Amino acid sequence: MRKILIVDDHDDFREGVKDFLKKQKMDLLISESSSAEEAIAKALFLRPDIILMDIRLPNMNGIEASNKIKEQLPNCKIIILTVFETNVFKDVFKSDAIVDYIGKSELYEKLVPALNKAFNQINHHK
Repeated sequence: MRKILIVDDHDDFREGVKDFLKKQKMDLLISESSSAEEAIAKALFLRPDIILMDIRLPNMNGIEASNKIKEQLPNCKIIILTVFETNVFKDVFKSDAIVDYIGKSELYEKLVPALNKAFNQINHHK
C-alpha cells in the first residue's frame, strides 16, 4: 500500500482531498498534518511515498518543510498544493525536493495524474 501525507492547516481542505483520493480507489494509506513541524515529524515516522504540501503554513512554509523532509527522506516525492499562481512558484522555488505544483483551483483535474507520475518515478528508482 502506498502512503501519502496531506499537509494543510485547513481541516476542511485536508478532509476534501482525503475524500477525493479515497474515491479514486488507488489503494492509499492517507495521513494528515496541519503544520510544517508536524509534517516533518510525521514524515520521518511514517516515511510516505508522496507528500501533498501546502505552501502557506503557520511558523514555517511548505517549501522549507519540504527541503527539511527531503534531507532525511531523499526518495519521498513532494507535490505542492497552492492557492497562488503555480508558474510564479515554479520559477521562484526551484527545488529538487518538489516534483510538481498544483493550484488548488485545479486540484481535482490534476492531482491523480500528478500522483501517478510521482508513483512511476518512485517505481523506476527501486
